[in-house]
Amino acid sequence: MRNHGVEAAGWEANLEKYVSTLKEYDYMVQRARESRDPFFATGEYLIDNLVLKRCLPPELLSQPLRKVNSVWEWETEGAKQLTIVGTRGANLSKTWVFNFRRRAVIAAVGGMFLVGPMWLMVLRSELITQLVATTVFVTGFGLLMAAFLDKDEAVLASTAAYAAVLVVFVGTSIGNDSGGVTR
Repeated sequence: MRNHGVEAAGWEANLEKYVSTLKEYDYMVQRARESRDPFFATGEYLIDNLVLKRCLPPELLSQPLRKVNSVWEWETEGAKQLTIVGTRGANLSKTWVFNFRRRAVIAAVGGMFLVGPMWLMVLRSELITQLVATTVFVTGFGLLMAAFLDKDEAVLASTAAYAAVLVVFVGTSIGNDSGGVTR
């Protein structure tokens, strides 16, 4: 790497440190999404409180404390304490349950997005109803994908695939006059 025509001293080490720092930051962000962030220490957890008291300088510990509202219940000695990072078994179990719930919600929402418009279009076979339903459901699905997916291409691809499914359903419904209930 050059700066004003001269190779900067130590640029390789600086670049390596920068990349390492980014990896550590990404790891911290990933762990912060978990129910018990190991990088967040609070006096409300007994073990965290003991670690904080051990690490803080005595002059800070001797200062008077202000009363603040607690976010969680304060753990007390004798009660079951949460460890800073949890046990392996508990972490695996908690992660599995969390991921299962997330997948179950995704399956339910996905099913509703597919079955809901189908029922509506079969029960209301008017062309305008089918077009409006397709527009509303595709827009809703696209917004949902935009909220949960990180990559623009993934949002576009999933929305286009969903729209294609509904358009095919509308196309087959239009060609089949006996498929809907008219009122």
